[in-house]
Amino acid sequence: MMKRMKVIALLIALVLVLWSCGNKQSDLRPVVEDLTPASSLTIDEEEAAVLNEKVPVILYFADEQQTKLVKEIRYVDIKEAKKGTAALASLMVKELIAGPKSKGLKSVIPEGTALRAPVAIEGRTATVDFTKEFIDNHPGGKELAELTIYSIANTLTELKDIERVKIIVNGKTTKTFKDKVTLDSDFPRNDAVVNKEVGLALPEDSVLAPVEETDAETLQLSGEEGEDPLE
Repeated sequence: MMKRMKVIALLIALVLVLWSCGNKQSDLRPVVEDLTPASSLTIDEEEAAVLNEKVPVILYFADEQQTKLVKEIRYVDIKEAKKGTAALASLMVKELIAGPKSKGLKSVIPEGTALRAPVAIEGRTATVDFTKEFIDNHPGGKELAELTIYSIANTLTELKDIERVKIIVNGKTTKTFKDKVTLDSDFPRNDAVVNKEVGLALPEDSVLAPVEETDAETLQLSGEEGEDPLE
């Protein structure tokens, strides 16, 4: 009789243990479900590896009407970025010359223009030396000439070590550019010519989701609004 009672007690204890474990598992299920990512954006391991080897930079191109500048994000090899500010600045200027990758944007660097030498940085001023096509092939117009200058100045002042940009041609300071716009001084960034309604444009082949204007500001490494020396 005692043996039977012990068996019954053991069975009751086992049932209670299993019931208790079942309740704990059901309590944990909502916690596990809460860990599911809310974003619908997914990238595979190969894409993630590629992005891990890139750093974002911001370039400035003209909008379709060529009246304002628009930011475009571009990803460059982290090995190039680690070579220093001057090397990264040179790479960014070459990307400007190559033109935009996003729809609706236009380059304002004259066709045929090339970078004669790597960008030089002295103090916090970057000097960009273009070939003569920068002047010879520019279509002219005061507004477009200013957009060309600030496409370069705004791009390079995204780098924290650069506050102003000087543009020279064939290794020499050139006063005359187009329509009374001169190049005999250096230029700060000019956010007044940026179309802030567009935010940040992404290349068509980007694997990332569109970036809002607030996120674009976190990518900007430096630069404050300055007075327009062309006025």
